[in-house]
Amino acid sequence: MKKDIIKKIGITFLVNFLLSFMLFIFGPSEIFFANSAEFNFIYSNFAGYMSVFAVAAAFILTLILAFLPDKLHRVLLSVIFGISIAGYIQVMFLNKNLDLLGLNPEGYKITPAQSIINLVIWIVIILAVIILALWKKDIWKKLIQYLSVFLLCIQMIALISLIVTADENAYHYPEGRWQLSSEDQYVVSADKNVIVLILDWFSNQYLEPLQTAYPGSTDFLHDFTYYSNMDCTYYGTYPSIAHMLTGNEVNTSLKVSDWCTQIWEDDKTVRFYNELHDNNYVANLYTPYANILCGANSTQILEGRLSNVIYTTDKIDIFYKLLFKTMFKMSAYRMFPEVVKPCFYTNMEEYLGIVSIKGNDMRHLNYDFYSDLLEKGLHTDKKSNYFIVQHLMGPHELTTDEFGAHKENATREETTKGCMVIVEEYLNQLKELGVYDDAAIIITSDHGGRNDPQVIFYIKKPGETHEVTPITDVQVSFNEFLPTIAELAGLDYTQYGQSIHDFDEDTERERTVWIRELDSDYPTIPCYTGDKDGNSNVYYGYTYTGNFEDLLRKLEEAPDMIEEMADSFF
Repeated sequence: MKKDIIKKIGITFLVNFLLSFMLFIFGPSEIFFANSAEFNFIYSNFAGYMSVFAVAAAFILTLILAFLPDKLHRVLLSVIFGISIAGYIQVMFLNKNLDLLGLNPEGYKITPAQSIINLVIWIVIILAVIILALWKKDIWKKLIQYLSVFLLCIQMIALISLIVTADENAYHYPEGRWQLSSEDQYVVSADKNVIVLILDWFSNQYLEPLQTAYPGSTDFLHDFTYYSNMDCTYYGTYPSIAHMLTGNEVNTSLKVSDWCTQIWEDDKTVRFYNELHDNNYVANLYTPYANILCGANSTQILEGRLSNVIYTTDKIDIFYKLLFKTMFKMSAYRMFPEVVKPCFYTNMEEYLGIVSIKGNDMRHLNYDFYSDLLEKGLHTDKKSNYFIVQHLMGPHELTTDEFGAHKENATREETTKGCMVIVEEYLNQLKELGVYDDAAIIITSDHGGRNDPQVIFYIKKPGETHEVTPITDVQVSFNEFLPTIAELAGLDYTQYGQSIHDFDEDTERERTVWIRELDSDYPTIPCYTGDKDGNSNVYYGYTYTGNFEDLLRKLEEAPDMIEEMADSFF
């Protein structure tokens, strides 16, 4: 009798540990090693703690289940075992192009039909185990025992392989690091300013719903001219911002890191930033994602171009509660059925907040930036002119309410209204400092969506005033961004190309927008980090003349050009 009880407890613990191992040890580990280049923390920050939690959870669950009546015990244990089996099948065979890193502003989306089919698979697996437990107890006992051992063994072997083959950076922080400093994030020049506010993923198609939901929400931009026909050229924060700040088009024959090295050493790029510095400008970019400019290279490659590049040995702080919560959510999101994945979808902002560096709190999330803007306020530097590029989350994540505060699951209209509140406060503070009138200011986005890639583009030249915002549908693109910045800074911009002011509404142009895609007709390529496959392998080029409606029609057709990538950023 005692032997039977011990065996029952042992089998119960084995089944429970399989589930907790998958959720708290193997899942987080596999996610970490597959994306370690994207995270600022290391494996030891969470692995040991989550392993202890996995064992404790299995032990507590065993104590609860082992002494229940036999039939109830078998049913509940069958449910746990069925979840483990279905979860393993989900991870290995049913997840397709799963967005683990929160790149989709809409969160997790799937068709109802796919969700139902997936749920049916889960239900069938769990019911089959329960039926076997009730009808064929001996077979059921052997099945859950041997299959649990088998799944644990193959996943442990895989885990050991991941640990042994991982890059050294997965285990050790560097003694020091190059990074973009946030020290002057709320500093502007007392003299000349060229300021660019980038609201990530703000399509120009978001404006009409915003103005319908919140009439008058953009009236404060009356001194700006609105370009309603701005082509972002590239879909994606990478390579768009790198293209904007260097004027270099993507060379798909080069790997991401090689292209990033090339563009920052390019003669045109060097000349542009040298001329800015010679004209007493500092050039500060504020984004937590230096990799969009550097690839896998050190941020040091930006030194001499951007003024806020620093080397620091400051201590790293880990928000452990958020780290454990985020790794569990990502693991559950990966393992659980489609119908519940939205509950575990992890936004970028969640893992962005796990690590901080003392004295360098880069504000990128809309509401964090706004909170500090209200608390600290802008202040001026009398020594230098300023070229400022402030990259904010914008509507890339719908987590901002209409007042600029944090709100989970906000609507797009609420988030875009909140962005406008933040922009208005920024402009008001420029006015209070007496630097608004002479400032050149651009409010734009790095890209729109896959099916609405044009972006908002408001621009105010120094001394420009209007009663109402002028609107133009002149055909322009981010190929004109760098020359336009040079023009606004008082440089000889013609050496960099044409500015947006060189075109009028009668000018017909051919423009090409490039959309990254995963095309099964082309070979899979690695991610630039080298630790996983890329989520794209080609750029589709769509060439059009006209406005957004003409672009939409082109996007419904086959691309005019397809360029294979050497490797993929995403």
